[in-house]
Amino acid sequence: MTKNKRLSIILPSYNDFRIERAIKSIRRFDDIGVVRIVVVDGGSSYEVKHAITNCLSSDDTFISEPDGGIFDALNKGLDASETDYIGWLGSDDMFTGKVLASRVILLLEKYDLFVANVNFFDKGYVTRTTFALPSCLGLTKFGLHNPHYGTFGSAALLKSERFNLGLRGSDIEYFIKIFNKKPRVTSLNLTVTLQEEGGFSNSSYLEILRTNYELISLFGVLGPISIVVKLGVKLSSKIYYKIFRVRLKSHFFRKLTKTKGAEK
Repeated sequence: MTKNKRLSIILPSYNDFRIERAIKSIRRFDDIGVVRIVVVDGGSSYEVKHAITNCLSSDDTFISEPDGGIFDALNKGLDASETDYIGWLGSDDMFTGKVLASRVILLLEKYDLFVANVNFFDKGYVTRTTFALPSCLGLTKFGLHNPHYGTFGSAALLKSERFNLGLRGSDIEYFIKIFNKKPRVTSLNLTVTLQEEGGFSNSSYLEILRTNYELISLFGVLGPISIVVKLGVKLSSKIYYKIFRVRLKSHFFRKLTKTKGAEK
């Protein structure tokens, strides 16, 4: 059933009804019928699992079993992906529709990685932006990492590394290793994903500091400087959107955020 599907979107989940809007946004993103959704659920309640299966088709994959957290789920998603290309989305996030699957496929036929911008949001307002361009310029290891849920790549490349289950910032480590392989990278200055604020590593400034302290060694001799740059860029983006408020006004966003949308 999956032989004609060219792009897998890995979607980790655990007891979060917001995954319904994430799946709906993937359907809108898939303008040419090339996407296979791979949901890796950590053993949610019956109600959440029922909501998920109601949104999936026979071409999609649903794995539901206890796991070791989000990075374990992402590894399972990599193993379950049988397509040419791979992308990701969080259960509380959504694609904007500004970049569609047809364009992603077209670019990945020429490049190993494609990266677009990600906007973080809270209560209908943009809170910060992670831009794609710095990672395309080889600045990932200098603290300017790629927006993870705005990154798509060849399956062969992305499956060549695994997420470290013992590291809080495993996603950053993973992508540093991917970019260190010197892939062919292209980007667009468009927002592909809306990412809701939160997550265990971003729940407070203390958690952000703890996560980044573990990552200093990944950046080599420039580790402390890279972390300062990384945190400085994040903080400056937050300050910008505090001053210049940007509301997410699109009909699509309003429609999606009317789902049940509450973690159990």
